[in-house]
Amino acid sequence: MPRKRPKQLDQLLGSQRLQQFADFTEQHQRWQQQMRDCLQEQSLRELVPHCEVIAVSAPSLIIRVSSAAIGQRIKTAQGRIITYFQSHATPAVTQLEIRVRPSRQASTTPAPQAAEKPTRNESETVRKLREQAALCEEPLRSQLLALADKYDGSP
Repeated sequence: MPRKRPKQLDQLLGSQRLQQFADFTEQHQRWQQQMRDCLQEQSLRELVPHCEVIAVSAPSLIIRVSSAAIGQRIKTAQGRIITYFQSHATPAVTQLEIRVRPSRQASTTPAPQAAEKPTRNESETVRKLREQAALCEEPLRSQLLALADKYDGSP
């Protein structure tokens, strides 16, 4: 089978696929800005770095969150978020879909091996527990704080 000749740079830059990609990228940035504005309006500013709009396809607004705790907080504000996007987004939004996908940074850390003795990096564990507790509602918040206190007080 003969190979196709490589395209010239002018052909690539003027292609319809590149324009579609540029349009989608621009639309995605607008959705992200709308999400930031919405969360700030709802007094959920601390959730902004943990949420990303994946797509707005009628009738769904699809959001990726970094943890289940963040997803639960977004779910409690679902009605207000839908209302905000109904008045600001191009396609009509009537439902919210949340996908929990931990950030790549968290997933690239290797899991501790069972045969090894756990390291004494408890201050980092305590800090992470307290951060997650700050993002959660009761009773999970008090349980995470109690667990952090347990790690913090151990010899």
